[in-house]
Amino acid sequence: MPHLCILLSALLLMTSAVEPQNRLEGDETEVLNRTEADLVQDQIKNLIENLNGPTPSLTSTMAASFKTTALNQVTTLSQASSPAPGQEPTTAGHQVSSLASRCPGNQVMLEGSSACGCPSDRIKVGDLCTCPLGFRFEGAAGCKDVDECAEEVPCGPHANCTNTPGSYSCRCHRGYLTGAAGCQDVDECALAEVTGLQACGGNAECTNTLGSFKCSCPAGYVMAPNGQNCQDVDECSFVDLCRRDLGNVCANTPGSFVCRCPPGFRAEAQDCKGAACPNSTACRDVDECSASPAPCDGRGVCENTPGSYKCVCPAGYRGNGTHCEDLNECATGAHGCDVNARCGNIIGSYFCQCYQGFNGDGHFCFDIDECAVNNGHCEHNCTNERGGYSCQCASGYSLNQDARGCTDVNECLSSNGSCAHLCVNTPGSFQCRCRPGYQLHIDGHTCVDIDECKLQNGGCSHTCTNSPGGHKCHCPPPLLLDTDDLTCSNVTSCKLRNGGCAHGCVTRAEGHVQCSCRAGWKLSEDLRSCEDADECGDFTNGGCEQLCQNHPGTFNCTCREGYQVQADDPTKCRPVCDPPCRNYGVCVAPNICDCPLGYPGLGCSAMCSPPCTHGGTCMRWNKCLCPPGWTGEGCHSAVCELPCANGGRCVGPDTCQCPSDYTGPQCLLPLCIPACQNGGRCVDVNKCTCVGGWQGARCQIEPVQCQKPCKNGGVCEGLNRCRCTKGFAGRLCETAVTTPCVPPCRHGATCSPHNTCTCPEGTAGLHCERLTCPVVTTVVNMARAVRKAFRESYVDRCGPLGIQLCTKYRMNQARVYLQAYRVGYKIQCPERRGR
Repeated sequence: MPHLCILLSALLLMTSAVEPQNRLEGDETEVLNRTEADLVQDQIKNLIENLNGPTPSLTSTMAASFKTTALNQVTTLSQASSPAPGQEPTTAGHQVSSLASRCPGNQVMLEGSSACGCPSDRIKVGDLCTCPLGFRFEGAAGCKDVDECAEEVPCGPHANCTNTPGSYSCRCHRGYLTGAAGCQDVDECALAEVTGLQACGGNAECTNTLGSFKCSCPAGYVMAPNGQNCQDVDECSFVDLCRRDLGNVCANTPGSFVCRCPPGFRAEAQDCKGAACPNSTACRDVDECSASPAPCDGRGVCENTPGSYKCVCPAGYRGNGTHCEDLNECATGAHGCDVNARCGNIIGSYFCQCYQGFNGDGHFCFDIDECAVNNGHCEHNCTNERGGYSCQCASGYSLNQDARGCTDVNECLSSNGSCAHLCVNTPGSFQCRCRPGYQLHIDGHTCVDIDECKLQNGGCSHTCTNSPGGHKCHCPPPLLLDTDDLTCSNVTSCKLRNGGCAHGCVTRAEGHVQCSCRAGWKLSEDLRSCEDADECGDFTNGGCEQLCQNHPGTFNCTCREGYQVQADDPTKCRPVCDPPCRNYGVCVAPNICDCPLGYPGLGCSAMCSPPCTHGGTCMRWNKCLCPPGWTGEGCHSAVCELPCANGGRCVGPDTCQCPSDYTGPQCLLPLCIPACQNGGRCVDVNKCTCVGGWQGARCQIEPVQCQKPCKNGGVCEGLNRCRCTKGFAGRLCETAVTTPCVPPCRHGATCSPHNTCTCPEGTAGLHCERLTCPVVTTVVNMARAVRKAFRESYVDRCGPLGIQLCTKYRMNQARVYLQAYRVGYKIQCPERRGR
């Protein structure tokens, strides 16, 4: 192998020296006897001869290839060194210089130096200058890069070849990796299995191809748009594959589908036979109501439905079918009773009964005319009404409490019967009458005054004046009306009508009278009557300080607004202050007080800032007298003898305003919101201490704990609370649930399922309504002694409605001297005839 490397290197060096050297160093005139090409040719020939000899570790194939390459290089050099036709041989071919012996091989003198070497585009191998690996000598062009990718296919068919200076590079196609034999296909499917990666997603199957792979889907799946995942095909969304007309239901499954019957149906073979029948089953509805035991409990009635069933309550009951209770048709209005009938509810049904005053079957009721018989027992008038009747009285009468009799109404007791003067009651009515001097109006109620002066002057001798309800006679002066109030007489003394004087009368000696007036009055011009004397009309103003008010026969002093009369002197006025002046202040003018120092407020009151609140009284300047429970400026601060805790604030006397999580008089009690339940105690804010096994933040979680075990297969599901099996109830499932029998069982019998009664001993019948009297045999000892013995006997007797009842009697403390005996029974009921 080392020999092969030496030979290859030598060959490359020699083949690179394909351009004849015709450049002489300096002024050399010596002509070379041999050209450089000749020297290279000789060296290559020697190498070929060496290849023909024994070469260790060099195969015959490699030697032959190298020999062929060398011969080609020799041929190239020969052609390069030979001059073209008509061309003169180069200087290098004919000149022999003395410098040739200086530079070994085909080396040349370097420019600007006396040393030998190779041009810049070549490399030195031994004494020879040749082109580097991957370059080719091309005469005057020198060493040029060999494009291996263009001349051959070095990378194989599954790679891209890229030429580089002096070499090339191979890059495998996508889906291939570089191997010993070049680019080899990558099995992506196997690689995914080894690495745990997923080449194809979902249910897709991976198949390797040259340079790639493909994903395919099994039956029942289609490829997703991403080309890697498989999506299930919903066969049920296509054509009818399951014969829905036969009741089948198509159910999609991963990669396929199944035909099945819906719940509540069972698959059965079709009734038809032969080739015309489809190869499928038909779904028949399952009649759950025919199953045993019946699916509906209690009073529920089973109704089959397509694919299922439902429990409904029979007529007269309501509920969900599992639990049925009596339907109160009367309360819900689901009845056919007449509007004039009463609806009565019974278990499973109802009845209708016409109201009093109606006849009918309850579903249709008609009114009874009670007035048709004895006038309805009414004293006056009878009026028939729906469902009854009513009695009415004639005008002027009122109905008695018995609603039948009538009593006269005294109209005069109410507003005097609307009479102006007098009202007189009469049976069934009343009459209006007038006082003397009036006459009844045509309306029968009002009274009209009679003008007596129009009739004979009212009996007056002189002048008559009519008045309401009467009249009055008048006499001209100096005559006076006599005692008969009609005639006029001459006045000679004060005895007749006080001499005609209004106030005082004095008889003179000559038979004349003289009239006088009382204080405050003065005699009028007629010298008989008196008129008021106006004391306020003179300059003295009646002696009043401010205002004088005249009155008939007297006067009084008053004051202007803001003043009032002094109590000690009615003629004087003093100012009034509202509010009154306090604290020794003096009212000097209306609502103006002359106050002492320190009381500048209204009415000489003290002024406090802030003002006194909560009923406090301002005593002096900025000093409040506070009521109990308040203190501070303006009595604004409440006083709590016991301090408020936990951030509470004293807002009133001994009243604390607590924060949202505390309560109590002193805010000492924490609050739990919501409150602790089931006996739990709030021990801190929103923290409950539970008792009796209860748990949870508010003791709301019930413990599963039963102090007494559950009976009859019950399971404890709470605090002393059991979940009972079917047929039992109660907290411990100790009570058997029995549905009441209709009609109910008699004589202590128990109601069994299917509305049957289990009769105790001594009773019989469908509902244990009959009593049977058993024959009892009692054996009495023959011992001659006094002992407690008894004898029993049963006697049948007839009870109400023909039911036979048994009566048992007992006899104790009997002296027994008899042998054993048998006690039977006897029937006391009379035999029924016609049997």
